[in-house]
Amino acid sequence: MAHLISQLLGLVVLTGVILWSSMPAHASAPAKPVPAANAAAAAPSSKSPAPSAATAAPAPLGESETPRAEHFAYWYRQFIEQKGLAAKGEICIRSATCISDEGDYLRHAETALKIQRGIEAWANRGNRDAAYYAGRIAFEEAQGFDKEFLIYSNHQDYKYRESGRHFIALSDRELQRAKSFLLPAAYDQRPESCMLMGDVLAYEKLSGKNPDALVFYYCAAREYFQSGKRDLTMKAYGEMLRHGNANDPMIVEVHARLFDQQPANLWRPITPSQPKR
Repeated sequence: MAHLISQLLGLVVLTGVILWSSMPAHASAPAKPVPAANAAAAAPSSKSPAPSAATAAPAPLGESETPRAEHFAYWYRQFIEQKGLAAKGEICIRSATCISDEGDYLRHAETALKIQRGIEAWANRGNRDAAYYAGRIAFEEAQGFDKEFLIYSNHQDYKYRESGRHFIALSDRELQRAKSFLLPAAYDQRPESCMLMGDVLAYEKLSGKNPDALVFYYCAAREYFQSGKRDLTMKAYGEMLRHGNANDPMIVEVHARLFDQQPANLWRPITPSQPKR
């Protein structure tokens, strides 16, 4: 995975620089229309009808239509909701005063797992929107395992602390899965995936600057700027400053495009000189 990342980093920067250098400094892309609401989750082969939940869901899919970004965003929110209900059921099971059974936990955990597998199935088929959310879910799972490890690491029993190492292995596995989902999408210059890929690499290296993360934050800043999203460009630029030197060419370029006020015509018009008589 490290060798693959090192090979693609150069391609990401080279492709982006060529594309960006051919555009004016303040270019912006037209905003994409957002469809109205109502849809259902699923895997690539699913043709289930849209849910009746009112305004929170995007427009329903056609029979031959590929899910769009708003569909995956809706399914991701459903995944988070089901995970929360499963966690609530687990706490109730462990409490002596809460009347419940394992079904309150297993039902929601199974639903969340089905949603996750559906998103990952689309990601494995090359859908870049699905890849972003699949990588996001894996990254959040890795962070959760690290928090579990901290609970074990503070225990006085040595054997208890040693058993917590299992969560470190699970966290590392999820981080690798997150990168495997995000890297192809980042290579395709998808700004959200570039930004999240930078977050993953920065998370792996908890202290110090990470030049690999800097490259992906540059990718995100460049693409956000071209889309006219200045606030997100500023966010990516701030992360670039954390992981690179101020005189780095990528940081200098983004800074110039964000803060330099360039005239519409950089040069005075050239007029042919009149010969003296």
